[in-house]
Order: sequence, then C-alpha cells, then structure tokens
Amino acid sequence: MRNFFFICFIIMSLSSFSEDTIHTPTADTTLILDTLLLEQKIILKADKPLNIFDERLRILDENSPMDLAYNEKVHPFIESYIGRNKALISRMQGLKNLYFPLFEQQLDKYNLPLELKYLAIVESAMNPKAKSHSGATGLWQFMYLTGKQYGLNVTSYMDERQDPIKATEAACFYFEKLYDTFGDWNLVLAAYNGGPGYLQKKINTVGSNDFWVLHPYLRRETRNYIPTFIAVNYAMNYVKEHGIIPQTTEIEVGKTDTLTLKKQVDVKVLSEMICVNKETILYLNPAYKKDIFPNESVVVLPEFAANDFRFNEETNYTFIEAVDNKEILIDEERIVYRVNKGDYLGRIAKDHNVHVFELKEWNNLKTTNLDIGDKLVIFVKNNQKTQEKLQKITKNEYIVQKGDTLWGIAKKHDGLSVWKIKSLNNLESDNLKPGTKILLPSS
Repeated sequence: MRNFFFICFIIMSLSSFSEDTIHTPTADTTLILDTLLLEQKIILKADKPLNIFDERLRILDENSPMDLAYNEKVHPFIESYIGRNKALISRMQGLKNLYFPLFEQQLDKYNLPLELKYLAIVESAMNPKAKSHSGATGLWQFMYLTGKQYGLNVTSYMDERQDPIKATEAACFYFEKLYDTFGDWNLVLAAYNGGPGYLQKKINTVGSNDFWVLHPYLRRETRNYIPTFIAVNYAMNYVKEHGIIPQTTEIEVGKTDTLTLKKQVDVKVLSEMICVNKETILYLNPAYKKDIFPNESVVVLPEFAANDFRFNEETNYTFIEAVDNKEILIDEERIVYRVNKGDYLGRIAKDHNVHVFELKEWNNLKTTNLDIGDKLVIFVKNNQKTQEKLQKITKNEYIVQKGDTLWGIAKKHDGLSVWKIKSLNNLESDNLKPGTKILLPSS
C-alpha cells in the first residue's frame, strides 16, 4: 500500500510540470511510470499465495534425485490422498515407524533414492501379506517368477516375498537393474509397474524417453503410477498441514532377536509360552504362511521373549509336546460325541469343523466303520469366531414331544446336526424330557 501511495505522489508531482491537465507524459515520464508499475506488480504477485501443492512439491523435488514435479495430472491424486483417501495416509503414518527404518537402511546401502520407500505404500499399503489378483505378493508385490529371479524362495510353509528384509533387498536389486537400463527414475517406476519389456516397446513406438510424453500412450495403471507415487510423497510429508492424524498401532516392537526352533510349533502355542500377542509374532515373521513354524525355523521375537525362551527351553519343548498330544488344550475343548443312526466320519468331521484323519487319530480308529452308540473324542475349536457365529444364528423354539430323540429332531431339519443342537442348548446328554423347550438354529 505504501508503494501505491508513492506511485500516486510521483504521478501528481510529474503532472505539476505540465501546462494543462491533460498533458501527455514524455518518454522519460512513461519509462518511470512503467518501471514503478512493474515493481508494484512484482510486489503484489509475491504477496499472493502460489499453488500450494506446486510450492511444496518443489521443496521435496529440490531434495530428491527423483522427479517430484507438480502438474495437472498429479493434482487429482493429491486431492484424493488428502481428501477421501486420507484414512490410508493416517494408517500409513501409524505404520511408517515399523517399516521405514528398514527401507531407508537398504535403500541407503544401495545408494538409491530414499523416496522409493513410499513405493511400498503404492504397492501394498505396507502390508507384507498383501496379495493381488494376479498373484503378486508382499510389501513390494513380487510375482512368483520375478521373486525367484531375485532370490526369494517360496515353499509350502514360507514365502520370502513376504519377508520385509529379504523382499526389500530384492527390490533394491531390481531398482538398480531398471535404472541401469532406463537411466530415469520415472521410467524406472513405470517399468517396475508395467514391466521393462512393455515400457521399452512404448518408448520405441512413441520415440521418446520422457514419461510425460509417453503418458497418454501407456495403459491406465502404468499411466497413473507415477502421479500416484508423487501424490503419496506429498501426502506423507504434509500430514499436519492437512489435519491428518496418525493412526496408532497395537504392535510395539523394540529390540529383537532370532531363535531357531527345534520343534514345529503353532503361533498360538508360541504366543501362550512367551506371553507375546499373536499379532506381534506374525508382524515380526510375515514370511510364514500358515501360522505354523516348522522344525528348524528361524523366528524373530522381541529380545526379552527370545531370552526367556532359551532360559526355559526344556520346559517349553515339553509344553509343545504336551499340546501336540492333547494333554494341554489351547483354544479348544474336548467333547465326547455319541454316534447316531446315519452318522459317518465325513459328516461328523464336517459338523465339528475337523478332519477325518484327526477323528481317526484321536480315537485310534483303523477303519471308518462306526456303530450306533460308539463314543468319539473330538477336540473342537473354542475361539471367538465360533462363538460369534453361534450368536448370529437365528433361533427357533421347539417343544420336545414324547418319543423325540436328538437324532430324530436333527433329521427333520435339513443341515442340522445333533452336535449343533447340544451346543446351542448346552446339553450334556442325549436324553430329552417331553415338554422341554429347546432352541433350533434356522440357518
């Protein structure tokens, strides 16, 4: 404003030298006025806010070897991550302390841009067990053959594509190879998504190595891949400015240590022994596929838990063996089932959510032959999901009639078993008293 008044003062001063009020300024006067007005425009432009996305990305771009440029193609993706999809960024902020130190360590080891850590958000939302419809798996979404090519083994029990350390190192090798081939980080990202062969064909066809020139000729997923990556970089760096609050996680891991197991053990059994929740154990060991650690598995545990396991090693393996022999039950219940007319092992196993071989093993059966009245020991899972399932079942009342048996009532209702009736009504025996009301599931 002070500059504006100064300009007015100069104009009035100049006009006082004229002989009439409509004096046309001389060339010198015009030059002075033009200069002053130009300076005023510069001042006003500096006072006016720039495009905030452009300004902030320019700061990120200046500190990165990658191309984090703002343009109209990037804009809608930024709007998405700070708008309707900001819950994802909130969750990623909660997980970053678990994974980013690992990513940064490996990227720095191979002299790669640290910004590549954000690619794990684009690929898998930092879920080491993420699996796409095409079969790509893990934090970095390796396909089976590509994973094998970079040393990631897959067995019935383990998938190293889900191992954060091994998969991140493999990703670094792959980034190096792609950069050696294309020499441009935008093209590296495009090749990582679409495949180097696909991208090279497009480069040859279009005749350009500039991603933004190639952009309209690429398939949609690859075309949007780089704008998405840039937008995630922006959103993760400017959460406070957009009011995005980090989502806390229940997984708290400090110092860790490795432990080699001498017996196969289920995750829930290990959790019971070392007093560490299942979620933390699985987070530390995501490469194991079936919640089972085979014999000779090398598992990662909180340091205190690994030390405690070693200190009580003999007792722990005795405990594992007792669980295997059903001498100690974890998350399951032992019931005795009486064989009814029409029963066979397959049906009984299905009704109790167990396997036929387990029924034979638990009851020392050499054949599948059963006699009415035989008693079978069954170990039924007693977890929360089973309880919730039973609670959700719509129930109908049934009044027991003279001559009714559990087996007879079950036969009248398609898909209903004697065990379901007994479970729903907490019946300890098969005896029914006429006139008694019992509940029957209708679903």
